[in-house]
Amino acid sequence: MAVKIYFGELECFQRASEETKRNPHYTARHSFHLDKYPNTTIRTEIETFVRERGKRIKLTSIRGERAAFCLLGRMLCEEFPQIQSFLDVPEEQMLRKARMWLMKQGKRYTKMRHRQEMGKTYVFDVDLIRYIIKIYLYLKPRPEVFFYDDDRWHLAKMPIRLKKNPIKGIRSISFQEIVQKTLRNEVKRIIYMHLQWVSVGTVCGELTAVKRFSRFLADKYPSLTSLKEVTRQVIERYLVYLNTEDTERQYYDSDLSHLRSVFVTAGKIMENRDLETLFFEDDYGKRPIRVYKVYSDEEVKRLNAAIATCNEQFARAMILHQLLGTRISETLTLRQDAIREGENGAMFLRIRQVKTGRTYEKAINEDVKRLFDRACEYTNCRHGMMEYVFVSEVDPMLPMQYSTIQYRLMSMIREKDLRDDHGELFGVGTHIWRHCYGKRLTELHVDDVTIAKLLGHANTSSLRFYRKVGDQMMADETRAMRKAMDDTLTELIEAW
Repeated sequence: MAVKIYFGELECFQRASEETKRNPHYTARHSFHLDKYPNTTIRTEIETFVRERGKRIKLTSIRGERAAFCLLGRMLCEEFPQIQSFLDVPEEQMLRKARMWLMKQGKRYTKMRHRQEMGKTYVFDVDLIRYIIKIYLYLKPRPEVFFYDDDRWHLAKMPIRLKKNPIKGIRSISFQEIVQKTLRNEVKRIIYMHLQWVSVGTVCGELTAVKRFSRFLADKYPSLTSLKEVTRQVIERYLVYLNTEDTERQYYDSDLSHLRSVFVTAGKIMENRDLETLFFEDDYGKRPIRVYKVYSDEEVKRLNAAIATCNEQFARAMILHQLLGTRISETLTLRQDAIREGENGAMFLRIRQVKTGRTYEKAINEDVKRLFDRACEYTNCRHGMMEYVFVSEVDPMLPMQYSTIQYRLMSMIREKDLRDDHGELFGVGTHIWRHCYGKRLTELHVDDVTIAKLLGHANTSSLRFYRKVGDQMMADETRAMRKAMDDTLTELIEAW
C-alpha cells in the first residue's frame, strides 16, 4: 500500500487544464499522507475513497478536501487509535466524537453562510464533519441506484446528504409538470445543486414556483423552451398575470423569491449575467402587516378538553407543545436524553431547532418533566428504547410525523364540532399555540430579549408581531386613562 497519494496520480489531475496544473497549489507533487491515519486497514479505506473522489470531482475540490483529510487523521489517531474500519463505529457516534474533538481543539463544528440572492443565512457543518459524512456515504452499500435522467427523484436513492425535516415525510420530488423539456433539464441541474446546501422543503418551494412559471410560459409563450430565452419583458408579463389572472394564492412574494433563486443559480451555471438580474427588489410587492392570530382563554380550554380525550401520546405531544412554546417540529423531535439537571436541582430541556439547526436550552419545572418522562415511558414500552420521545407508529426510528398531528386534529375538530368564539370550526394550525405563548409573555410585560430566548429566536426582530396588543390587554392597559377621560367629560357635561 502507498504511503502517499500524489495529486499527479489522480484522474482529476489528468483532466485539469494546463493552467491549473501550473498553479503552485495544484502541482503533481502535492499529496495526501496516509501515514497520518492509524496503522490499520483503515488506511486502505481512506486510500480507495480519495482515489474515487479523484474520479468524480475537480482538482480544485480535491485540494480543498486535503485539510479535512489531515484533521480526520489527527482525530482518529487521538480518539480511535486501534480502529480497523470506519464501519466499526456507527456514523452518528463518529460525528459526535468529531464534534467533541473540534471543541477540545477550540474549533467550531458549524459555520454560517449568507446567501445574498435569498437574503438568508444558513448553518453548515464544517468541512471535517461533511468529510466524514461523505466517507460513510461512500462506504455504505446502496442497493438502489439513483438515475439523474428520471423525471421523479426518490430522495432515499440520492447519493448526496439531504437536509430534511424529519417530521415531514417528503420521499420524492417530481419534474414531470415542467412542460418544456429543455427547461426541465436545466431546472434538474439547478435543483441537484440546491439540494446540496438548502433544505428539501426549500427545494420543493422552488419547484412549485418553477412549475407555475412553466404553465404560464406554455400558455403565453409556447415557443419559449429554455431559461436562457426568458427576458425582463417576460417576467413583467408574468407579474401582471399573477396579480390579475392567477388566483391560486393570496400572496406570491415567497413564490417569486424562490423563482428568483432558480434564475440566479441558472445565471451562474450558464455564465449569463442577465439571468441573475431579471428580478427587481420591488417585484415582490409588500404584504399587509401581519397580526398574529391567537386563541382566547375559552378557546384554549375547549381545545384542550377535547385533546385530553384523544390518543394519550398525541395529547402529551400537544400539551407539551403548548407548555414549551416551541415550533411543532421542535416538540416532535425532542430526544429522550434532552433533560439535564443543573445547579441547585434546576432542570433544563435541550431543544434542537429543525428550521435553523441551532440548539438552545429552556428551564422546565417538575410538571413538564413528569409529562416528558411519561411520554418516554409510553414510547419505550411499545417500541423499545428509541431516540425520540414521540415516534412514528409506522417507523419508530422516525419522530411522529406532522401529518399524524394534522389528521388527528382535523378529526377531533370535526367529530366534536369544535368552534371558535365566532361560531366557526377551528382551523388546523399548531403554530397558533406558539403565538399564544409569545402573546402571554408580552402581556406579562416580559422584556423582548427574554421572550426571544424563551421562543428560541436568534434576535428580537419578529417580536413586534407579538406586541400587537389584543382587545383584553388594550382594555386593561387603558382602563385608568379611559376613567380619567370619562370623569373629565362628566364634569364638562355637568357644567353645561
